[in-house]
Amino acid sequence: MKTRKITVLLLMIPFLVMSQKEKNGKVYKNHPAIAIVNQFNKAYVDGDVETLKSLVSDDFKMWNSMNNNPNYKGGDINNLTGQSAWMNKNFVNMSIENRGSAYSDAIEYKDDGTYVYTFQMFTAWDKNNGFKIKTPRNGTFIFDKEGKKIKRFLWSDNQAAWDKWSISRETVKNGVIYKDHPSIGTVRKVYYHLAQGNIEKTFQDFGKNARIYDSNLTDKDYNSLEEQIESVTNVLSEFEIVSIDEVGYPDYLDYEGNGGVALSWWKFTFKNKKSGEMKTMKLHSQMWFNSKGKIGREDVYYNGAIFN
Repeated sequence: MKTRKITVLLLMIPFLVMSQKEKNGKVYKNHPAIAIVNQFNKAYVDGDVETLKSLVSDDFKMWNSMNNNPNYKGGDINNLTGQSAWMNKNFVNMSIENRGSAYSDAIEYKDDGTYVYTFQMFTAWDKNNGFKIKTPRNGTFIFDKEGKKIKRFLWSDNQAAWDKWSISRETVKNGVIYKDHPSIGTVRKVYYHLAQGNIEKTFQDFGKNARIYDSNLTDKDYNSLEEQIESVTNVLSEFEIVSIDEVGYPDYLDYEGNGGVALSWWKFTFKNKKSGEMKTMKLHSQMWFNSKGKIGREDVYYNGAIFN
């Protein structure tokens, strides 16, 4: 008897769980409220103040959902139109478009009216300094009882994108530039040993996992240290280095908290071992140093057609 009661109870559990569901509204992919939101976004990026005013209720309020200021009270229609006008004056090619395959949802809640949820991308260029802002923007639009006017607007952007834009408008120091530095000495030794044809010593200050980004690579992004040594060895089998001359002077950029990079400019003079033809080549190098003083990466730019 006890076993039978337990069995009956277990059979009732799915029914009890199902009975807890309660429908609270309908979701729409296409809806008049979505059309109003699209009008709102277009008016915002166009700086169309009058259209914005016509689309919102008299008690309109808006909030940046990413704002964590405890005293933040949001904004009203004046803040909205002022923000739109300022953005339109200082940015160009603004757009608010659906993100990827995402689309807006309109939900008619049984008790709370109509909400529109958007999943979009905000893009704009600061016309004063060319900075590009591109950030996901999720919006929540709450309509009035009639479902005709936007009563509340909540949005969330990637705050880091706006912080970076804000810094772009300032003059910010990011380290010290040296025209002589121990790392510059390391760079000069690299090219000195290369001029002597000593491959082993040329790469002795490179880290084992160093990557060399060569502007002439077409089938991959970079060479490993071993691949670069092989490439240089192949060149020297056909060409003799007559001289390597420093052009101007190198700069070492010691970044704050991010290591440093040595920028240098060189003039190579080669002699083709078969033909005896002399050729010159300009080369620009950027060597990135790690905390141990080893070269972890080199970006090198030159016209590789000289070796064809």
